[in-house]
Amino acid sequence: MRFVEGIKNLITTPAKRNKRQSRLRIVPTADQMQTDAVWNLLAEQIEHGWDESLPKPAPNPDDLYRPTLIGAWSKNRLVGGAFVMPDSQDAKAFTSIGADKAAQAFERSCCMIQGIAVAAEHRREGIGLKIKRCCDLWAAQHDACIVLSIPTNAAAARMNEKAGYDVLPPQVALCVEVTDDDRGIICCFPMGGDVPDSRWAFHIVAQPQWAPLAIGQCHMTGSGGRYDDHAIGWMYRADIMP
Repeated sequence: MRFVEGIKNLITTPAKRNKRQSRLRIVPTADQMQTDAVWNLLAEQIEHGWDESLPKPAPNPDDLYRPTLIGAWSKNRLVGGAFVMPDSQDAKAFTSIGADKAAQAFERSCCMIQGIAVAAEHRREGIGLKIKRCCDLWAAQHDACIVLSIPTNAAAARMNEKAGYDVLPPQVALCVEVTDDDRGIICCFPMGGDVPDSRWAFHIVAQPQWAPLAIGQCHMTGSGGRYDDHAIGWMYRADIMP
């Protein structure tokens, strides 16, 4: 797959630091020491944090598709990190309406980047963008086809766009349709108002393997978060691989 090969070449390319070449190694954490280091960096550097109900992921030496911390290391020094996971949180929206198969397909197909951070002394070196692209590679290698993230400011939105993400306007809902037994089931996920500049971003990294999917956007109306099916602007639609 050209996408995967392109990202492999990218993350093994030397990065400039103080006009010297140093190789950046971006990998899932393999032991507790690495896991603690990445977790602490994310907690310190991410302004708005993430859902505090999410526990710290365990080390993932076997690189399984589960909540995972990814570290960026330069000369054995941690310079950045990310928190990625199957989107089990949003999959609950499908479960709540009795669409269990759709929920399973959504969780298996969609990877959520909970956060990316770069050490303060290594910012403006392009490391965050490399980590972002490595997260895309990680998702594609685990047969996910969509990567979701929530940039919370204009700079983060620009980085998502550089990485090839479709970035929705602030406070616009992300809509997902999953086909379950030949029936399209739609769930829309509004953006909360706690951080006014927050917005959804998504990137297609592979062809769906678990169920036909569609991604779109809409404005939610009313206090109950209602939406009109006809008001959804569909942006991506694909069937599963043959």
